[in-house]
Amino acid sequence: MRKLFFMLLLAAITTLSCQALSVTNTSGRLAQAIDEELDITSLTVTGTMDARDFLFITNSLANLTTLDLSGVTITPYSKGSALYGTVTAYQENEIPRTAFFGKKLTSVTLPDNLESIGFAAFAGCYQLRSITLPATLAYIDDYAFAGTALTSIEVPQSVQLMGKGVFSRCESMTSAVINGRTIGDFAFLGDIKLANVNVGASVSKIGRGAFNGCKLLQTLNIDPACHMTRIDEEAFINSGLQNINIKSLGVGTIGDWAFAQTKLSSLQLSDETTTLGEGALAHNPLLTTVTLPGLAHRPGSGRGNGNDDDNPRFNAPGPRHSLDRISDYTFAGDEVLQPGSMLQEGVAVIGNYALYNVCADIDTMRLPSSVVYLGDRAMAGMTGMQVLKTNAADVPLLGEEVWFGVDQPNIPLIAPSAESTDRYRVADQWMYFFFNTGDDYLLGDVNGDGSVTIADVTTLIDYLLGGGGDVDVRASDVNKDGSVTIADVTTLIDMLLGGNAGKSLQNLRLLGKRLPVTSDALALSTVSMRAGDTRTIEVALNNDEHDYTALQCEVVLPEGLTLFGVNGIDRGSEHNYFNRVNTVEENVYTIMGVSFTNAKYAGSEGNVMSLTVTATEEYGARQAEVVLTNVVLVTTDNETYLAGDATGMINDNLTGVEQLTADKEVAGIRYINVAGQESDTPFDGMNIVVTTYTDGTISTVKVLK
Repeated sequence: MRKLFFMLLLAAITTLSCQALSVTNTSGRLAQAIDEELDITSLTVTGTMDARDFLFITNSLANLTTLDLSGVTITPYSKGSALYGTVTAYQENEIPRTAFFGKKLTSVTLPDNLESIGFAAFAGCYQLRSITLPATLAYIDDYAFAGTALTSIEVPQSVQLMGKGVFSRCESMTSAVINGRTIGDFAFLGDIKLANVNVGASVSKIGRGAFNGCKLLQTLNIDPACHMTRIDEEAFINSGLQNINIKSLGVGTIGDWAFAQTKLSSLQLSDETTTLGEGALAHNPLLTTVTLPGLAHRPGSGRGNGNDDDNPRFNAPGPRHSLDRISDYTFAGDEVLQPGSMLQEGVAVIGNYALYNVCADIDTMRLPSSVVYLGDRAMAGMTGMQVLKTNAADVPLLGEEVWFGVDQPNIPLIAPSAESTDRYRVADQWMYFFFNTGDDYLLGDVNGDGSVTIADVTTLIDYLLGGGGDVDVRASDVNKDGSVTIADVTTLIDMLLGGNAGKSLQNLRLLGKRLPVTSDALALSTVSMRAGDTRTIEVALNNDEHDYTALQCEVVLPEGLTLFGVNGIDRGSEHNYFNRVNTVEENVYTIMGVSFTNAKYAGSEGNVMSLTVTATEEYGARQAEVVLTNVVLVTTDNETYLAGDATGMINDNLTGVEQLTADKEVAGIRYINVAGQESDTPFDGMNIVVTTYTDGTISTVKVLK
């Protein structure tokens, strides 16, 4: 028994010694110091090593998980044939390229005097969760730690150059501190958990695609003493970036698509910015404000833009602009951006598609006097623009379809002088704007406030009823038949509905932001529906602040429901209701309710209209919401107010009489118009819908198509 015990103990000691080993090495001798038959999982090396020793570890220690090289000095090696790839010369204090590629390493302690880490040296070490980079490290080659399990990293100030993709695809990385000279190209590409990044004062550049796809990265914390000259192409594209302060950094160049597809809501550029690349701030759905650099007098500064004191352009006396071109696609697709006063004096060129689909409601879009050219579709899709004001005395040259999709005839263009106005009025593409010179007018702007809204409808009705008022008769002849009649009212309503039908729901919500707000509100009833049902949703108006004569709103229905018609009821029985389906977004409708006698909604509470909705056979929601948004109310004095959104519920709890009706089998449906004509299909305008059931009962409802 005693003999067996000692044999087991000896076996255990032998096993432990086989798993953990400490070696004092002489360069090139590690293979002789370690028996390849041993299953080494932990290795500590002191003394000296060169590329031959690293190659032994690469090829022979397949199960190595822990490596301590803190006591090692790496010596150069350049004798013989290539060891790694085609490389024959290996530098001192350098981990060779791919030395630990794909190893099972979980813990590594690097030499205290290490200066360089080679190409992909630790790439694919999928279990390596932490590592400390020594203060002597000067260079990290491409992909050195790509695809590892590192959760955090601190790059010391000694690092002068960081290669491509050094920490890319480290999907466990949550934080990084960078004190080196640069942040390399694609340095943290695809690090989907990276949330905290601190940038030190010595960092001068953020490389191409450095934080591309870092979805959790909301804020970049930059040392205020940092002087950063460049942010390169795609640096933050498709990231979660919400905040970054670069105004005081002296950034001269922002590369193509650098801040595209982020969550930024605002950005202030440095006064030293001379280049804003193609698409640099494109497709940012939350971006509302951007501050561009203006004119500056900085002769010979050379700061932040890579230009030196010998460049005559930057030594010229007098003021110079730091940003003279808005590049192609710079702000394309930034739908809520407010660029009205964004362009500064000194901007000469607005590139192709530069402001494409920047469609938020803008009171006045201003062009500086320095603008000489607008590129192809530079301002196409700017459907929210109310007024275009240009300070350029000479008419800028234009590319193709600069204002494609913009309702130019209804947008006033204001030029700096009468002489300039005459030039703009005959210039290609510019001529289609509205020029407020006494000879022109804004069609539909009945009340002369510079825009066409539902208030113009009520003002025109007042005028036709003999109420007088200060109206522009030419603008009131909306159908252009030479006279102002009730037909102009319906044409104007159709114009407004058509305009809303071509705008996204986001833009429709922004339309009323310039209106005063009221606490008066609409409210919707709750109804029960199942597939194939047709139901009526009642809409009430609760108004204590003002008396109203007209309303307008957007109805957002859940998927599977269709708005069949709108009907005035109770307090709204004297009103006519019109609706138009949105052509941009599904299940959105614009509703307008007016009285052709401008009758007010009597009282201060109660129903004003009903919405008839139909559920498709595929509709199966147990509970859904109907939303009224962009609610605009017009008072009896033709003042316009914005009310809050209203929400109503739809559920499938069919009970009582409603259940009995819903379960009935329909025998036939007839439609009767106001002239008494009958049809199997709805008439345009008001319809009485007569439904006959197989049990002989009949139901009727009045709807407007």
